Amino acid sequence: MSRVAFFTILLNMKKQLYPLKLYLQTLPNKVLLGSNLILNILIWGWLGWYISPQESPIFLHYNILFGVDLVGSWWRVFVIPIVGLSIIIVNTVVGWTTFHKDKFIAYFLNSTALICQIFLFISAYLLVYLNL
Repeated sequence: MSRVAFFTILLNMKKQLYPLKLYLQTLPNKVLLGSNLILNILIWGWLGWYISPQESPIFLHYNILFGVDLVGSWWRVFVIPIVGLSIIIVNTVVGWTTFHKDKFIAYFLNSTALICQIFLFISAYLLVYLNL
């Protein structure tokens, strides 16, 4: 693919995308994205405050039927906020690209990301108390 074709494709994509600034200024997107980011920051802070670097393995998963079924290094607890951040990024980008066609899809994706953040916060909360 030549450079001219590549830049032509980029210019056409830019014409089709809804302006990011306007996307972020709509009230539902602003509230949902802000809530998502606040919850994700709380997850990072909660895990960073209570889970300290250590040599001994920590409990990473608890099953009500079998008890602790996953043990590993301390840094593996940070998979939870990384997954949450990736959900926020993917849903926001997909919502932004579809916002000019259907606003409901963007609101739905941001709401879904918020629900995921709530469940990830609950799992981080339980993970900390499992290791106290």
